[in-house]
Amino acid sequence: MKVSRRTTALFLGLALSTIACASFAESLGRYGNTWDIQEQDAVDMIKGRLTNMEKQGQLKKFWEDYRNKQLSNLESPPPVPGITTATGPKVWTFDPTYTYRENVKDHLGNVLVPAGTKLNPLDFTALSKAIVFIDGRDPKQVQYAKKRIDENPRDKVVLVAGSFLKLDREWKRPVYFDQQGILTQHFGIKRVPAVLSQKGKMLQIEEFAP
Repeated sequence: MKVSRRTTALFLGLALSTIACASFAESLGRYGNTWDIQEQDAVDMIKGRLTNMEKQGQLKKFWEDYRNKQLSNLESPPPVPGITTATGPKVWTFDPTYTYRENVKDHLGNVLVPAGTKLNPLDFTALSKAIVFIDGRDPKQVQYAKKRIDENPRDKVVLVAGSFLKLDREWKRPVYFDQQGILTQHFGIKRVPAVLSQKGKMLQIEEFAP
């Protein structure tokens, strides 16, 4: 049975990753005895293995497992590590001002932004909505977020755990997920529910018990 190009491409990618790791190990030095290795054509070898998997019925299972894993990750991504449930009120501010550490130049080498320049994006645009961070597995937090967006439709809900697709379908509006904890780490959010909003030229983060 002929092996599809998609299958071959996937395993070629895995093979190339292995080769890259081997090259890195090579750069660290070589220890012990070495022998010359007679290698068959990598593509032919991979195609041969895939053909054997196809004949043994393993290839179909491989694709089913791969598909199920991807769907599971989409439906319920891994929770952002280190986030717990708030036990009481807490409010703090976050200064979004960015300081350029190096000169920003154009393609001709002219300095557009000198090093040391400070820029606050809130000087140029406003945060017109609040961002609500919740744990989608906690019914109380979900209920709070739903009530809030019903009263303030412009607000955005960002999950740190749970299924954003489930809420997206139920609420019939976009719900987001803090992939790899980028937002919570940036703003120093360690407990939820937490609400991020603008206060003057600063951002305010407020957390409270659900």
